[in-house]
Amino acid sequence: MGTVAEMSTGRSSGPWKIVVHFERREGGGLRAWCDEIPGFVLSHADVEAVLSDVQPALEGLLTYQLGQRIITTPLADIRAELERVGVIDSVTPGFIPEQVEYVAQRVAA
Repeated sequence: MGTVAEMSTGRSSGPWKIVVHFERREGGGLRAWCDEIPGFVLSHADVEAVLSDVQPALEGLLTYQLGQRIITTPLADIRAELERVGVIDSVTPGFIPEQVEYVAQRVAA
């Protein structure tokens, strides 16, 4: 798999991996960001809002930045992972994964 930098320069035509980082907000909620994609930061008191916005935000930013429609797919089910570790639907939230990997690819015109 290539990198976002390779995609922007046209050096990679195949899919590439994106790593989205997650952390709990001090006052509650969740923050998500990606070092590889300028402008990608999501933060909200509602964990569900952040989780539901990650994929469309990735696709929108990448499509805009690369000038071609991009689709993304999580390499793991974020919701299932957060439920497994007790972050969602838990009285005492547990550990939030520090990162989740996505694969991104160009959509044929």
